[in-house]
Amino acid sequence: MRLLCGALLLLPLGCASTITRLDGEFPAPVGPARGACEQAEWLVVAPTRVQFIERTGQRSTPRDDGVALYKVGAKHPEAIPPLAESMRSELPGIDEHVDRTRGYDTRTWAAAGLGAAGIIAIGVGTALFITAFKTDSETQKPITDGTQAGVGAGLVLGGFGLGIAGLAVNPGQAQRSQAEASRYVFLPPKDSRENVVTWTQTYNQGVRARCAHAPAP
Repeated sequence: MRLLCGALLLLPLGCASTITRLDGEFPAPVGPARGACEQAEWLVVAPTRVQFIERTGQRSTPRDDGVALYKVGAKHPEAIPPLAESMRSELPGIDEHVDRTRGYDTRTWAAAGLGAAGIIAIGVGTALFITAFKTDSETQKPITDGTQAGVGAGLVLGGFGLGIAGLAVNPGQAQRSQAEASRYVFLPPKDSRENVVTWTQTYNQGVRARCAHAPAP
């Protein structure tokens, strides 16, 4: 039971990141950020490596032709779905990034929910089963509450069932690496680097306009 509970607790957790920022940036005509106000929200386009893990989990295939969006000086990329909402401008293929990420997150949360429910059911069922066996205070003879013991055993079995279902639903390492790529990285040929740079420049122009009208500190 301890092994199953440990597996259930690890359901929502992933492995090490499969996304790595590479050296350099792709300059945009709008130029770099100016001042602290712009740097706080400014985004840069940088080359990014993504590791696609095989289904066996034993091997991975790297791709170094992707790009991702980063805050100034950051090593971890910004997630694409929230940016797609905040930028409010269309980019070809952006919906596919959002849909793939949402599908993965839905499965992960479902697995975590089943796992948590399984752990609770096992804990409650175990407590009920153990306390169903008592000793009569007058005769000092053991007595058993059959109904309580049956309910406890049923909850334990149901908890194991929920745990197994959670493990089955939980995405594997290969699916996680694909979801991470969709969440953070633009990859050719579906995602044009030029389009990403233009898209980011539009966002940064909005940042510059907001900072230009912001009150001086």
